[in-house]
Amino acid sequence: MVPDQVNMGQKSIATYTVGCKVNQYETALIEEELAERGFRIVPFSQTADYYLINTCTVTLRTDQKCREYIRSALKRNRRAKIVVTGCYAQRSSQELKRISPQCQVFDNYQKRHIAEYLAKEAFAIEETRESPEKLKLISKFPHHTRAFVKIQDGCRSFCSYCIIPYVRKEVSSRPISEVLSEVNRLLDSGYKEIVLCGINLGSYHQFIPLLEKLNCLPGLERIRISSIEPLHINEEFIGAMKSLSKICHHLHIPLQSGDDHMLKLMNRKYTTQDYQKIMEMVRKSIPDVGISTDLIVGFPGETERRFYNTYDFVNKMGFSKIHIFRFSPRPGTLASRLPGKVSASEMRWRSRMLDNLEKELREKFYRQYLNKELMVLFERKMQGKRENGKAFHSGFSSNYIRVLAPASEDELNRLISVKINDVNCEFAIGEILH
Repeated sequence: MVPDQVNMGQKSIATYTVGCKVNQYETALIEEELAERGFRIVPFSQTADYYLINTCTVTLRTDQKCREYIRSALKRNRRAKIVVTGCYAQRSSQELKRISPQCQVFDNYQKRHIAEYLAKEAFAIEETRESPEKLKLISKFPHHTRAFVKIQDGCRSFCSYCIIPYVRKEVSSRPISEVLSEVNRLLDSGYKEIVLCGINLGSYHQFIPLLEKLNCLPGLERIRISSIEPLHINEEFIGAMKSLSKICHHLHIPLQSGDDHMLKLMNRKYTTQDYQKIMEMVRKSIPDVGISTDLIVGFPGETERRFYNTYDFVNKMGFSKIHIFRFSPRPGTLASRLPGKVSASEMRWRSRMLDNLEKELREKFYRQYLNKELMVLFERKMQGKRENGKAFHSGFSSNYIRVLAPASEDELNRLISVKINDVNCEFAIGEILH
């Protein structure tokens, strides 16, 4: 396959991101710098001179997906240079290089040099004399109405199943002034909501002062907090969340298991009783809060009784959304060496059980808002769904309910009041109130 219509003057690059919000932020930052250096950013489905794949290595499945994207890029253009970075690149660079001699691997700590490297290679320019500490900020977040802002990196928690502390070892927090500068750039580009993200977000060194300063920024309408560990949620944090008007009433608090023995094996530093107290504290102060979580099924040692302990605890907690992961052993982690393996068929069955429960709990949470009003930030048009000549648009409420309503194009990226008329386990359906 020969590349078709490759512009010899301006080189093209396509990017694909696997994994977390931090990865998505880092890809957006690299894309913006590549565009500034003369590259044309094209969709990943198109033929390009270069492909950038930002990888994840949380599970065996994410490893597999990363390899698939590398191979699909090579099929589109066998002469293209494939740039691979991210956590999988950090963990197994040689494994990725063996896929093709076209693969150039950059680990997590080399990411910031990718744009400079590619510009030098593509345009035969001299290496720049930029300071390695030159401040790089994003001003746009392609294909998103909400912009992700990375404020923290690294983790030293060493949960027994997790490879991330080995591939993102350096723990750091961005200065408040730098975060504010970046958010102001995004506001100038028209973003109304920012999502604060990090590898271990709650360990950010001055989280409450940052939230207070962000809350004062003119033009910023919503501050959304991404995944935060249970032990980083205390009365001061809850008080800030309640008193600062722009913070969304949604928290994603990973649980992983509802059985105390399993939590100990996972090296999670709390009990189910600790977790329940945190949930009760949050809900007492913020009654409309949506709380989502992560669960791992099939962790070594998870007997049927321990699984049902998790099932019952999750049901009691009444989460608004649950992400369910089947255990995937990561070489080098303690969990990969633990006895008591759970069969693949048993993991699938347990996953289905929790998935059915998740749908029930989500619909139950949504039903609380029937015939009530929610403020929704509309993000995108739904294809093929119309009412009274208007296309349905999709967006999220503060407490992370996905809402559909007939709307016009000029109502995208605006906070609008919507009356909820119907719900199911996937979304709420409403009408815009003018």
